[in-house]
Amino acid sequence: MGTLDCTSVSVPGGGRFGSELIQEQAILDFYGSEEERNSSLQLLKSTCRSLRKDRGLACYNLSVLYDSLGDSASAWEYASKAKSSDPKDPLYGELAFSASLKLEAGKASLADSEEALYREALDSCKKGKKEEANASVSKLIDLGSISKESLSKGIFSECGLDPSLLTRAKSNSIKPSVEYYKSLEKDHSYKKVWDLSGEFGRTPKDLVSSNKATQSWKELKKALGTRDQVSAKRHLLSFKESLDSMAKENAQSSLLASNLKKAAFLLLSEDSNYSAFKELAKELDAGYSRSAQLAKP
Repeated sequence: MGTLDCTSVSVPGGGRFGSELIQEQAILDFYGSEEERNSSLQLLKSTCRSLRKDRGLACYNLSVLYDSLGDSASAWEYASKAKSSDPKDPLYGELAFSASLKLEAGKASLADSEEALYREALDSCKKGKKEEANASVSKLIDLGSISKESLSKGIFSECGLDPSLLTRAKSNSIKPSVEYYKSLEKDHSYKKVWDLSGEFGRTPKDLVSSNKATQSWKELKKALGTRDQVSAKRHLLSFKESLDSMAKENAQSSLLASNLKKAAFLLLSEDSNYSAFKELAKELDAGYSRSAQLAKP
């Protein structure tokens, strides 16, 4: 009977003591064969991701094991999960802090290493030391720190590097203009109520938008060409209804939606491009009509 009781605590769900026994076995397996190591990590990850109250222990053990493998990023990830599971546990907090320091130190060391290699490559190129330049550039390529574009222009294109290096180097996937437009879209205040994907030249404007207000306004603009009043009115009412719905979310959305409706009213009532639909302006709130009149000099 005593043997049965002892066995029962070492199965999943057998309480904190059972959980600790399982994790101790997982740690022992980690130092076994590669198959045992992978199985050990999967077991601990499964427990760390669970809703168990003692999941922090599994996350803690994972952090320690990944640290022993020299994987600072994973060590910090699981140390953070351990701390999140029980923010008041000083052991978890200390581990998360030390793991973050080690991760930052590793990043700084890598950055210093890359910078030193880059300086060596430039210096060797300037002095005509092709072998040294090739060696430094080769390491930078392995690190992914230098692109095909960088090697095909400027000093590197003039110092006679081994042609195979240019073949090995990858093209720069980051386009400054695209990143600039992304930042504009990301930081734009109206993104909460309006689809901005296509307003900065990144995507075609004729795509169907998932934002109902945006799509309704696009359809209204299409109706301009055929002067289809019925269709235009339907889409304008859909536009207004969508903005009214979004305005209920919070104060900021309410203000943004109101501003868009004001802009729509002014376009319909004042812009010559929308003269065919001028009468539709009355479908928007009458208050905008008064505001527009007051705004005139």
